[in-house]
Amino acid sequence: MSWLLAALAACGPGLEISGVEISPSPDMPTVLLASWTTSEPVASTASYGIDGELSVTTDVGTAHSAVLWGLPGNAEVKIDLGAEGEDPVHSEMVTTGTLSNALPSIAVEGGSAEAWMTTTVLGGTTGPLVLSPAGKPVWFMEDGRDLDVYRARIAQDGEHILYNAGSISGEPEPDSAIVRVSLDGSVVETIPVPYLAHDFVELPDGRLAAIAAEIREVDGEEIRGDEIVEIDPETGEVTTVWSAWDCFDPAVHSSDDIGDEGWTFANALDYDADDDAYLLGIRNFSTIVKIDRATGTCLWALGGVGADIERETGTPPFLHQHQFELLDGGILIFDNDGAAGSSSRALEYSFDGEGGSVSHVWSHEASPTVYSFVLGDVHRQSSGDTLITWSAVGRIDRVNNAGEVSFSAGTELGYVFGFNTITDSIRP
Repeated sequence: MSWLLAALAACGPGLEISGVEISPSPDMPTVLLASWTTSEPVASTASYGIDGELSVTTDVGTAHSAVLWGLPGNAEVKIDLGAEGEDPVHSEMVTTGTLSNALPSIAVEGGSAEAWMTTTVLGGTTGPLVLSPAGKPVWFMEDGRDLDVYRARIAQDGEHILYNAGSISGEPEPDSAIVRVSLDGSVVETIPVPYLAHDFVELPDGRLAAIAAEIREVDGEEIRGDEIVEIDPETGEVTTVWSAWDCFDPAVHSSDDIGDEGWTFANALDYDADDDAYLLGIRNFSTIVKIDRATGTCLWALGGVGADIERETGTPPFLHQHQFELLDGGILIFDNDGAAGSSSRALEYSFDGEGGSVSHVWSHEASPTVYSFVLGDVHRQSSGDTLITWSAVGRIDRVNNAGEVSFSAGTELGYVFGFNTITDSIRP
């Protein structure tokens, strides 16, 4: 063990770095593949980026390799190599390649989104997309399955991108899947999940959970509801852990929207690690429900059909909501009940101390107003600002409590953004 401690401390002038090879990945040209050798067994750090704002540290050894990502295309990047916690002993400049020509252009106004954004684009081309805080595309892969890609996430291992591919706007697709892609784009793994709906999450233990369509025959009539399934990524086994029929009854809880999407049409899923519970948005009930993961019990329901949490006097309802975010003592919702159901907005509620009612805290509508009939997302940032994804018009805004927009990123005409997963860092 003493040699290891000495090696970790050995990062003085005597450390030498040789055999440096850095080049763009042939499958993801904005990602750089780096390898190098140190003269002593150390944990070695690669600091990189336009301003050196990114870094990755390798395991202790003499042979090192790293995947350097989070970089825009066609950018000259400085890379500093050295021992962890010490000044670099080797530097060089490398130029990144060009992302797919299929990626639509992204126009940015203002400063920073204050977060990395993992989203999707849908239109002439469809696939997962990662944007830097400055709104620059740093990772994109076109999905050629002719399916909808609504959600993408950076995997917990920090080495993959996860995204769903299903039929959301039409009949459920039996050949839908969650796709796992290595950051360098060289490995693409398809995990079959039949009848995938809008959303999925990765659980702390590495299992995946997703919304899937469920069709039952009731009194001779086929009714399309929803279920939550969990997927073991190692074996591919899919297990149903909750069904809409566990908490609701079509004879009692009727859809508030008559259309082709079915009875419940759940469209948003989140996971509360503190309570080991799911939060599910049910679009056709205008309701958000919290579900105990272990038992499938519905702990509470907020909103419209089947709700058991009251709105205090003067608190506006929400309608056909999309994404939401549970806050400390409240909830932030992408709502479609602005201007009497003709525009979308961010809507914030506060729970009372007993959890028996909610009151209105804040709301924001775009100017001019936007109606996002599909998708739409909201996130509260550490600064107190809110990041709003107006999906149907392909725009992401950062707004403060006064409704002032300090950042905006928009796709070219004909494209929309999917849900938006934000992180402070792209490293685990």
